[in-house]
Amino acid sequence: MIKEDVVLNTLKCSRAQFPGVLAKKFPHVLEKIIASWNLPGCSAYLADLLQSNGRGGGRLDRDGFPNDAWQEIYKLAELHRTSRSR
Repeated sequence: MIKEDVVLNTLKCSRAQFPGVLAKKFPHVLEKIIASWNLPGCSAYLADLLQSNGRGGGRLDRDGFPNDAWQEIYKLAELHRTSRSR
C-alpha cells in the first residue's frame, strides 16, 4: 500500500485533497497514478480512467468506478493539468 506522505509529496497537495477512496478501494490505480505523475503519459492515463469506454468503466468486463472514486480521479486530473500549466 502506498504511503499517504508519498502521495501528498508527489501530488504537492493538502491532506484535504488526499484521494482516500482510491487509496482504500483502488490502491493499484493510485500507485500507477503516483508512479507516472511526473511522466509524459500521466495525462493520457488519467484521461483514459475517466472515459466511459476506457479503464474507468463502460467496458463489458468492468462495472466502472463508483462515483466517489471517479470524482477523485477527476480532481487528480485537474490537479495534474493545473500543475503542468505553471
